[in-house]
Amino acid sequence: MTTKPLKQGDEIRVIAPSFYKSKGDDRKQLKRAEERLQSLGYKVTFGKYLKSNFHLGTAKAEDRAEDFNKAYSDKNVKAVLAYRGGWSANEILPLIDWPLVASNPKPIIGFSDITILLNAIYAKTGNVGFLGPNFRSLGHNISWEYTLNNLDTMLKQELPAQFTKSKLWGVEKTDRFKTKPWKVLSRGEAEAVLLGGNIGTFYLLQGTEYQPSFDKPFIIALEDDDESGKYTAREFSRRFESLLQLPNFRKNIKGLIIGRFQPGSKVKQSEIESIIATKQLGPIPIISGVDCGHTLPMLTFPIGGVVKINALDKPKIIVV
Repeated sequence: MTTKPLKQGDEIRVIAPSFYKSKGDDRKQLKRAEERLQSLGYKVTFGKYLKSNFHLGTAKAEDRAEDFNKAYSDKNVKAVLAYRGGWSANEILPLIDWPLVASNPKPIIGFSDITILLNAIYAKTGNVGFLGPNFRSLGHNISWEYTLNNLDTMLKQELPAQFTKSKLWGVEKTDRFKTKPWKVLSRGEAEAVLLGGNIGTFYLLQGTEYQPSFDKPFIIALEDDDESGKYTAREFSRRFESLLQLPNFRKNIKGLIIGRFQPGSKVKQSEIESIIATKQLGPIPIISGVDCGHTLPMLTFPIGGVVKINALDKPKIIVV
């Protein structure tokens, strides 16, 4: 990977590049998030404008970009962790000091709207980031050890790392459900650079200088939230179709990982299978129901890192 493994005593900077809204946040949950990171031996610090609430529940774009750039300029900071997702991460893209980020490779970690930054950083610099928990996510109690341990494995780059499914899952404070085995939708094997994240966020990069190039083989991880409710399957399908129509996307996609959908999305397994069937992706490995996205717990994937998919008798995902 382009980033260095973290070790005991390293500093992780928490910033809010997308959204911050303290109302409704559980202070005990946030304290647990900090303590859990500290239990791994990391020092946790916070950005200057983390709690600013100037613009749609977050700080000015200039202030969020300042926190972002300072985290990359600070030699003591070894990783950058998003406080949460949201809607506004793409506002800071033109304000990022890209030469600074390129010359100070350190991973940013998060999911949902942080998909913007993960893929833009890879597109602009080639540096690896981690599609994984936001800071708030680490304070939840749904199989939290699974989330924390997988994050730590990636931060320390204990590779190769083979992922396994969780035992129980849920959505924040909802009931727990037994995790079903990951589903093989198309058999095969592939090894390539991983792109993707939240599909509704990823496709916002289309037509910009921040969109990764698809001119080389890649594997993509895609998941969606439940904001579209009963129309989530339709939205997922047409957003995926829009990606497939981008130059070289269909030609070079070598594997697909589909994250677990929230109960509120009403997405059925039969709908996922019909979507994949209509896309005519050919003989590439496809696995669905994977522990990533807007449910808990979650894996940590390296965006810009190399991943191997084995979708044969028993699905396997390995970071190499």
